[in-house]
Amino acid sequence: MSDLTVYTLGSPNGIKIPVALEEMGVMYDLHTIDITKGEQFSAAFSKINPRHKIPVLADKSKDSEHPQIIGESCAILLYLAEKFNKLISNDPLHRAQTIEWLFYQASTEGTVFGAYGHFSTYAKDKVKDPYPKERYLNESIKVLDYIESELTGKRYLVADEYSIADIAMFPWIIWIRNFYHIDSVIDMSKYPNILNWVDRCCQRSKTKIGLETYNYLDIKNN
Repeated sequence: MSDLTVYTLGSPNGIKIPVALEEMGVMYDLHTIDITKGEQFSAAFSKINPRHKIPVLADKSKDSEHPQIIGESCAILLYLAEKFNKLISNDPLHRAQTIEWLFYQASTEGTVFGAYGHFSTYAKDKVKDPYPKERYLNESIKVLDYIESELTGKRYLVADEYSIADIAMFPWIIWIRNFYHIDSVIDMSKYPNILNWVDRCCQRSKTKIGLETYNYLDIKNN
């Protein structure tokens, strides 16, 4: 049994932690919380995270009876990177740029893509006004344009080194394509830097293992 337990699922935020831990070569126990069945509201999980969200990391390395609990995917990524000194640069500028991407992912990429998915997929039969879907489609295009521009001439987001910045960001690109079918309204071939970057991330052997914990690349919404 490992000191680290990850409570998660194969969602764009949930998959980040298995990917990061596999890349770091750190042992962990995986505990699935199926949010489609409401397991995040169970009494047992509510004690772990009263916010009822995944992923959550429990770290028993200092106290096996009272583990340290960290929620929010980007906070967990930063905690793991600092704990194991991996997937984040020691250079102050590159470190700050990595954290900047984490903030951007949490505040903008995930929020915008998630809102687009909500109005285009989950609420499409409930909200007749086209404004919310159109607004978040336009905002999604802005996010894609920004990422595409930032990847110009780069293999990865920060200092051309694979980092927690990439792990935070790329799963959402996969999700909006496979689950929210954004390709049906956007010509994704206009974003070659993004497509090549996502493929580059997914082809990393340890990242593949992390993605395969929940067959992430095969999750579709038909």
